[in-house]
Amino acid sequence: MNGDAGLVGCLVDRLATRLPHRTGTHGQELQQDDVVLITRSTLVKVSTSALAFVLDSLVALLEDIIRNYNGIPPLAHPPHVLLSEAYVLALAADCCTAHWDHVKAQGLRQPAVDADPRRAAPAIVPEPLDEVLVNRVFDLVKWLVEPIPEGYVLPSSTILDDTPRHTDTVARSASGLASPLPGDADASEDDDYMPTTQVAVLEPCVRVIVEYVTASTWSCSFDYFRNVVYTVRTAAVVQAAPGQSAATPDDDKASLAVLKILSFFWVDAQKLGLIIQEICSSFLHFRKSFQNTVAVVAPLLITRWLDRYPHEFVQQHTLHKRLDGGADTLFDMTQTVVDNGRKKGMLYPLQTTLLFLLPDVFEVASNLREAKSSSMAKKVGFLDNLRKALRNKNEQAAYSLVSLLRASRHFVAEDDAALVSYAMDVQDEVREAVFRRGNDSSLFDQDMMTAAFVSLAELSLDSCVDSLSQSYLSLSSPQVFKTAVVQGCRYFARQNDSHVYEQLFAVAGPFMRTQLKVCQA
Repeated sequence: MNGDAGLVGCLVDRLATRLPHRTGTHGQELQQDDVVLITRSTLVKVSTSALAFVLDSLVALLEDIIRNYNGIPPLAHPPHVLLSEAYVLALAADCCTAHWDHVKAQGLRQPAVDADPRRAAPAIVPEPLDEVLVNRVFDLVKWLVEPIPEGYVLPSSTILDDTPRHTDTVARSASGLASPLPGDADASEDDDYMPTTQVAVLEPCVRVIVEYVTASTWSCSFDYFRNVVYTVRTAAVVQAAPGQSAATPDDDKASLAVLKILSFFWVDAQKLGLIIQEICSSFLHFRKSFQNTVAVVAPLLITRWLDRYPHEFVQQHTLHKRLDGGADTLFDMTQTVVDNGRKKGMLYPLQTTLLFLLPDVFEVASNLREAKSSSMAKKVGFLDNLRKALRNKNEQAAYSLVSLLRASRHFVAEDDAALVSYAMDVQDEVREAVFRRGNDSSLFDQDMMTAAFVSLAELSLDSCVDSLSQSYLSLSSPQVFKTAVVQGCRYFARQNDSHVYEQLFAVAGPFMRTQLKVCQA
């Protein structure tokens, strides 16, 4: 153990001397520096068996780099400092990924094999980290993540959650630095371009690290989150201020950043329930900025849970059982904080995903049972209002209902789930609203169309294939419709079950080949 710690310490010290914050350069030398490349590769290999030592040393290095910049937005850091931050953070993320991949390969804590992989617990989690190290990780990353800005709404790209991840080799070079965009040969020399590029690298790296830390060391991670919630709630009660100042204090920024990375937490049903319970106990005490942050991150937390643990989600609905934790109460709370139309729309995704956790709501909405309380009637009324808002081209309503269609993909025909019945009821409304032909200004954005196409295909593949040529790929179809098909096929081709969509590929293939010939002509 001591030998591993000594080796790691020497490797990190050697690496630190060549980073831009020490050399004062723009970091391009790192891509040609054999010592750096070998040191980096060695650290990743060592991390497969000694991650705790590697992560501890890299966190210490990052703490030293940002020591004088706590509270300052990463984009405002000097370029050479930001380059070092991005490089070391990317290396830490690679080390976490390498160790977790090693654990999975070894089959540690492997669950019993199930004939239906959808119903088998997929998570093989690594061994816990030291509590002190976990706290240091969170104390560090909260200064490397910018709080969610006021008025921010979830972009359509998050429905498929198919944005480039840190682990995607396309997103960065082998050296660990963000690669310039194709065709931007001079981008690496542009002082204005470089900070923006490196800041874009930070958050995907933070996501990988937080996923690892929360999956391996849940108790400490949850305690950290709970302490932040308690601090925010206490501060709100003590201050009781009628309004907020334009400049957010450093402690508020840090707390908002911790709430933002909540969407990266790796949770199963039980852990999700604990988080919702904690939010529920404080939501009405939160100031607007914190409520808005919850409205953005909670939907991502919930949808990532059901994607990672679909067997839990399916079981919850087939057994007609609500998730413990107070999703029902939190939904009711969101109804009380709506103060205008825009605010109402911002809460749609949060309210919709909370209803995913309440199977009985969809039983009533699908007319399988009667509403026996005013609270239930309000929830069903919310779904009705969502459909009306969709017909009026409300983007957040579209986001919410497309997310609902997507959630239903985890069920099979034999499952007794009212959610699927409701999804079948609204799919035509979603198709009509999203793919209604009109002037360009009335069309939804491209990411929404792609997500809707994918979700509709997952729900009713035969129907989608039958209407493909006439509705999406005809000569008169808007270009964004055709792009949605191409991007949707690309998405399906990258999935493990891509063979299921061969019929779709067969119909869309001739169109794509024709387009390639046109581009080459």
